[in-house]
Amino acid sequence: MRTRLPVLAVLALASLAATPAAGASAIVVVAEDAGFSAPAVRTVRSLAATELRARGIDVREDPRFQDTVSLDPETLAALSESGAARVFVLRLGRLEHKVLITLEELAPPAASAFAQTHAAASLDEADTVVPRLVRAVLDREPFEKSARVQTVTAQESEPLRRKPGEGLFVIGLGLEPLGASLGWSYETRRWRLGVLAQGADEGASFFGIDGAWLPYDGDVSPYLGAGLGIVGQGDDGDGDGAALGTKLEAGVEFFRLHRVRLMAGVSATIPFESVSGADAVSWGLHLRCGF
Repeated sequence: MRTRLPVLAVLALASLAATPAAGASAIVVVAEDAGFSAPAVRTVRSLAATELRARGIDVREDPRFQDTVSLDPETLAALSESGAARVFVLRLGRLEHKVLITLEELAPPAASAFAQTHAAASLDEADTVVPRLVRAVLDREPFEKSARVQTVTAQESEPLRRKPGEGLFVIGLGLEPLGASLGWSYETRRWRLGVLAQGADEGASFFGIDGAWLPYDGDVSPYLGAGLGIVGQGDDGDGDGAALGTKLEAGVEFFRLHRVRLMAGVSATIPFESVSGADAVSWGLHLRCGF
């Protein structure tokens, strides 16, 4: 037992050394400033440092690296001697009317561990781009993966960017039972509200107000919906009549960052009163397209 204890201690210390602690100290330096003013460069550097601190990394403020530095052997030696466990390099470049913003983590002595670049429309987008670059570098993932409804940049806007809220015409196909739907919705980051009319050969029809909650603001999100309106009989009914009722729905919405959406879901249409030719609960499976 006494022999095992030193061995276990050595193994524990080795594992700690192999995996940097979440709170390991770091330094952020700016290697290229693209001719921007010193206050603007310091602000961009501060954005990177703030996001790193939010992710649990202790960013040191060393006066030697406050302004733009050249990554020559002397600077690299000074960074190594500073005692920081991690070094992040921020670069600003110009390309026509765009600003190339690059964040790179260096591996000792000066090799690149991971880097991501994004072309911002202007330096004003730095407050959106830099936090996303920090997340991309720390998580070792592409910059595009962190896109959200409120953080889509101007470069991404041509194929992706949406207004915070917009109107959508909705056309749908009922798969089971066979049918169709038509409507209009206003969709924001977290919810959708509109008017929907749907009918089926062997199911209840619905016309009324239809809304949904979307918990995620990425390109794909599940949704939970509910509607209130008029529930009528299916086409195979032997009588007539309609009643106030509700439509409950659950599904997934795809391509939320694009101009055209695809919604797939299952619904339950429930009249509050008995309707001739309509079941107490009419189930349905559908595909809808919003544009």
